[in-house]
Amino acid sequence: MPEPTSDVPDHSYPLRRRGRALWLLALPVLLYCLAPFVANRIEPRVFGIPFLICYLLVVTVSTGPIVGLVARFDPAYREGAAEFVPVDDDSRDPA
Repeated sequence: MPEPTSDVPDHSYPLRRRGRALWLLALPVLLYCLAPFVANRIEPRVFGIPFLICYLLVVTVSTGPIVGLVARFDPAYREGAAEFVPVDDDSRDPA
């Protein structure tokens, strides 16, 4: 029986090489955490929506493009490299 082939490369990228791109993922979290301090008011209304709700909608909609940018700049994602999981390197497993 032939072995199945995989399109995933055998090499993986360490987190320290991917870290700069992955730091962008903290931006939506930061924007959500700043909401009570930056946008905690009803007035002004934007298209009849309270400012806080409008702020949260903008942050939610911008999260998708931010994740897309991270995927674009992440070398491991671009090349389809295997995701590094420390359990995979367990030397105690004889199999």
